[in-house]
Amino acid sequence: MGKVIKYTKVKVIKITEMQHHTLKKLESYQINVAQFIRDAIAEKIKREYQELILKPKKSDYPF
Repeated sequence: MGKVIKYTKVKVIKITEMQHHTLKKLESYQINVAQFIRDAIAEKIKREYQELILKPKKSDYPF
């Protein structure tokens, strides 16, 4: 039986040269860069979740 695939979507991003060098350095410290990026994105979404959800618009009817 095959391995269950957890991640199925691909998103391509562009990073600066300095960010690339930093990720390469993390990789040299035996850190899984892909998991590091996934964790950073998840943390950012969790931290700013209240700002990301759509707030209902209040209708201001004069009558």
